[in-house]
Amino acid sequence: MGMSVEVREYSGAVVEQLTDAAGVASLCSLAASEPSRYPLLSGVDPYDDTWFNSRQTARLETELQSIVERSKDESVRAAAQAILQLASLLEAAPRRPHHRQLLFNGD
Repeated sequence: MGMSVEVREYSGAVVEQLTDAAGVASLCSLAASEPSRYPLLSGVDPYDDTWFNSRQTARLETELQSIVERSKDESVRAAAQAILQLASLLEAAPRRPHHRQLLFNGD
């Protein structure tokens, strides 16, 4: 079983989740190897749950975009892009609940 990523409402309801989380563990390993460059992403626990609120997710998006631009590993880039799409579901929008969180589920 690998890592997965999902967006949850404050109530616990799952809004959206990655259907293919193949590169998520590699993405997190890359970030952990460069904690000064990826301070939030490097803190994702591969063995437990790691939660990000909307403010943290806004900063996490910058780290993910950097990985998309810098990584030569296609699966890592694809995972970063997929997580960026999930992260966009935490942005304020009409009729969208305000209390959503991005959750990395460790193995």
